[in-house]
Order: sequence, then C-alpha cells, then structure tokens
Amino acid sequence: MRILFSYENVLPTTQADAEVFMNTAAAITRRGHPGILLTPRPPAGKEKSARAILQFFDIEAPLRIETHRTRLLHPIFQYRDHAKKLVRDPRARSADLVYTRNLGVIRECLKHSIPVIFEHYRPWGDQFPPLQLLLRRMMENPCFLGMIAHSQFAAASYHRIGVPPEKIAVIHNGYDPKRLAPRPKWEARRALGFERADKLVTYAGRVNHKKGLEIVLEMARSRPGVRFHLVGVEKENELTREARTIPNVQLFPFQPFGALADHLFAADILLIPPSDRPLAKHGTTILPLKLFSYLAVGRPILAPANGDLLELLRDGENASLARPSDLDDILARLDQLLEDEPFAARLARGARRSGRSLSWDVRAAKIERFIESRLVYGGSSAFEPFEYRRYLIESGGWLLRGLFRGEWLYRPGEAESERSAEAF
Repeated sequence: MRILFSYENVLPTTQADAEVFMNTAAAITRRGHPGILLTPRPPAGKEKSARAILQFFDIEAPLRIETHRTRLLHPIFQYRDHAKKLVRDPRARSADLVYTRNLGVIRECLKHSIPVIFEHYRPWGDQFPPLQLLLRRMMENPCFLGMIAHSQFAAASYHRIGVPPEKIAVIHNGYDPKRLAPRPKWEARRALGFERADKLVTYAGRVNHKKGLEIVLEMARSRPGVRFHLVGVEKENELTREARTIPNVQLFPFQPFGALADHLFAADILLIPPSDRPLAKHGTTILPLKLFSYLAVGRPILAPANGDLLELLRDGENASLARPSDLDDILARLDQLLEDEPFAARLARGARRSGRSLSWDVRAAKIERFIESRLVYGGSSAFEPFEYRRYLIESGGWLLRGLFRGEWLYRPGEAESERSAEAF
C-alpha cells in the first residue's frame, strides 16, 4: 500500500497526538508500505529536516517527511489550507489512501473521491452533538474506508450514530520498547541523582489544569513523607506555581522521548491523576498515552476507575484503581502500594504482562490488517437509521448548556440523568 499520512500541524511538536501519529506512520512504513507524511511548512528559517524530525521523536523508519506551504496565522486557516492543497497534490492522488486525524482533510478527500482512513481518540459526536450528522454523512461515503479509534470508549460514540462495527477498529496506542529497556530502580535513581531510600510517586505528562493534578497536590499535602515528581513542565502556570509551594513536590521540565525512561524506572508508583475532571470537563484525556509506557515499565500504577481506563486496567491485577477524586480512597490505596510490597510487586508484574502486546509495531500490524480488509471490501456498509430526534435534542441541549453554563463539552449520559432527575 502507498499511504499519504496527513498531519495538520507543524513538526516537530511535543503534542501527544504528534507522537502517536509519527510512531504509527513510522511503524506502518517499517512493515514495507511506502509512506509520505505531509505537513505544513514552518515559517522561513524554522524548518527542520526530515532527519531532524525523526530524531526529535527518537524514531527510525523509512518514512518520508515532506511539507507544503499553508497560512500559519491561525489554526483554522492553516487546517483549511492544508486540506485544500493536499487533495490537489500529486502525492495524494498517487497514493492508495490518505491517512488522517483531521475532519477537514476527510471532507476534502471525499469531495475529490480520494480514499481515506480516519484515526482519532475523541468521541466527537458525544462531546459536540452538532457534529453527529456531518460525521454520519462522511462515514457513509464509499471513499471513507474506515476509522481507527483509540478506545472502545471513543468507538461507542460513532456506533451511537449508526456506523456499523466493520467500519471501526479499536486499536489501542503503544510504546517503543527500545526506549524502555529494563533497568533496576536503584540504577535509574543514581542516574538522576535521586535518593535511593525515598518513597517516590511519579507523574509523566503535561503539567496544567486539564490533567486533574489538583488532586495530586492534595495527595502530596496529606503525605509529606512521600516525594511527588511531576515530569513534563513546558511553561509556568497557576498549577506549577502552587506545586512549588509544597516541599515534597518536585517539578521537572519536558523530557526528550528517550530520556523519560529513567524517571519512570526510578518510581515506586506511577500515577495517572485519580480524578474524573480530565475526562468529564475537558474531554481530551482518553486512555492517555503515558499509560502505555507505564505498563511497559512494570511499576505499580495508581489511577482512577474511569471508564476509558477500565479497557486496559484491572483493579488488583495490573493497577490500583481509586474512586475518582475521593481523597480518602486515593490515600488508602497509595499507602497500601507503599507499605504492602508483595501487593505492589504483583501489580507491577501484571502491568508488565499487559504491556507486552502494546508496542507501536504490534499496533501497526493490526492497522495494516484493518486497512487491507477495508480496501478489499470497500467503503460501503449497511448503516443503522440515523436518529434525527435524538440528534436535535442533544444538539439543543449542548447549545443551552454552552450558553447558560459555559459548558461546551456535552456528556450524553450526564444530560440524560439530569433530565430524569428533573422529571422525578
């Protein structure tokens, strides 16, 4: 297969979606499929070579990275220009398909009868109901080959609008084994200059208000004898300033992809903030990418019992899952992991077992099989009838919540519960 990978932002970038897209494209090309990644050209003087971009992401692959000029004044213009120029590009027309995560690119490809595969992690139709009809119309097009969803949680939102199962493959993200060669905890701590005897809880990811880290600061205040490391600061914000006032919290800047491993292996516990806010309020943290590295490292994981995480984490087997935002339950689980060594070791072994089948190369093999099947059977499928009444109700509810509450992220289950409570 000849694939044109379309990425709509300038590279390189530390955004998680870029790491997913780059590693996925690279792994697919390693399977023998010629691939070009087409991305907007940076401003004059800031363009990086393809080799430099691959080095930034610590990737080795026969992936060609090429650019074209777009307007960079605002993302809306950039994405629009990228999509419209892409479909006129001979590189897109000579490919067997375009692989993208951008709805604008899909729309333009379908208008020009270019086969397309869509990959994304968000349940767009659930979060923004007015998109449901647009999504449905695009996915009905014979040139829309299929979608790769990062989770069952996301896939369910597309099934709700009548998209048949064969059009959607749930293929979880991955990690790069060469970045995570096993090493003892003491060795990683020595490399970083950490005390060997410290009790250490590590979070690796963006450090801002969208990640539920407020509960982590509460944990730190409640357990002054435990060190909490937050790895991934890119700029100062209200949360980082608050964190610096807590003696047992230490902040670290964003780490290059190959350098993060020592921080993970040095930890006693790896942390996904045990909060429901990232998923419920912001909607952007769905099966976070850090989880896959956490599993591969084989350290005990403390996380919230959120619906997306339950796809890969099992309480008492490969993680300790707390009731989201319940500080008492979170602290009890933290204490258990730090004090009950056999229990912590069992969770660590379970995490490592779970991570063995989650590399980028394994993911690429699954994507390859899905795309090949869709190319054979074509984009046409039998869709369920579209529920216009529900579409209008949810779109109206989304608009009212946005106007009167300032909440522009819709949650269908929560809205239905509110209507039931009001009726009762």
